[in-house]
Amino acid sequence: MQDLINPIFQSPENLESAFVDGLDNMLAQDELGVFILVLANALFDDKLWKLLKPKLIKKFEHLKSQPITGADDDVAVFNKLIKLDLNELEVTKWREIGGFEVQYNPLRALRPQRLSGAKTQGMNAEFDENGFHFNKPFLQKEIFWSGQFFSKNVSLFYNKFPFANFHGLVVVESEKQHPQLLTYELHQFAWMMTNTVSLNIPGFSLAYNAYGAYASVNHFHLQCFVRDKPLPIENDEKYPLVNYAFQSVGDAWEFIEALHRDEQPYNLVYQNNKILCVVRQRQDDYTHADWTAGYAWYEACGGVSTFDLDSFNNLKELDLKEELLKLKIT
Repeated sequence: MQDLINPIFQSPENLESAFVDGLDNMLAQDELGVFILVLANALFDDKLWKLLKPKLIKKFEHLKSQPITGADDDVAVFNKLIKLDLNELEVTKWREIGGFEVQYNPLRALRPQRLSGAKTQGMNAEFDENGFHFNKPFLQKEIFWSGQFFSKNVSLFYNKFPFANFHGLVVVESEKQHPQLLTYELHQFAWMMTNTVSLNIPGFSLAYNAYGAYASVNHFHLQCFVRDKPLPIENDEKYPLVNYAFQSVGDAWEFIEALHRDEQPYNLVYQNNKILCVVRQRQDDYTHADWTAGYAWYEACGGVSTFDLDSFNNLKELDLKEELLKLKIT
């Protein structure tokens, strides 16, 4: 099987080398979006920040001296960056609070909300060619790897505002313009990709945000990441949200189909021979706290990302439990 997959998926060292080299090489471009992507990824990891900081500061000064042009989202983010001193930006910080995993990730405050801030109804919306999607020409420079995986065309984008290690967006058959609705075929693909890659890269996982569960783009995609420890939800037998763990792709799909019939939003995490499913409130049906941008798969599984330092320092276990309980199905 190893000979059938791209070398970047054949070892943790290969993945890390390709990931870092790709970010480094991107800095040769004079693109606002690419610069923002590299900056956010570098600030997620202390080692990467030390490596790329001199180049990023030099590129930042160069871009500021040029006419500011690009995609509307990128221009808006860059105009906010201009008001900051890159030397004072902080790398992501971490805390554990009562079993919750909390990170201070200031650059995510600049992330466009897109679909995660939209009103939703049902389990999907039609693909909108005029809306934001991964086939936009300006996004093609943000692709980390593309090729065939189990006979499907796959594009692996860097996550522009990461909150996990080796965080990427796996866009499957982008040319078919699938909306963000899981089908059995795409579910089976996610299961096979996770099980195959995790044989070589322990902790490799895929996550899925259903429509209405803080999916940010209505173009089918999964999020990939690598963890060396369980998610908080896996350590808590009394976790407040309804959640299930499946060891069979068929059993998981039978449950997911029922959720689709009931128009019930959910989040999934595909791990090696295991699928976690969290059933939760629709994003429209509650108001999240100011210290979070909303609860998608990571937050629903007990992780918290905040872009406010005071909140990071002062949040209590009770605050995190109360926020999580807003997602509970009653």
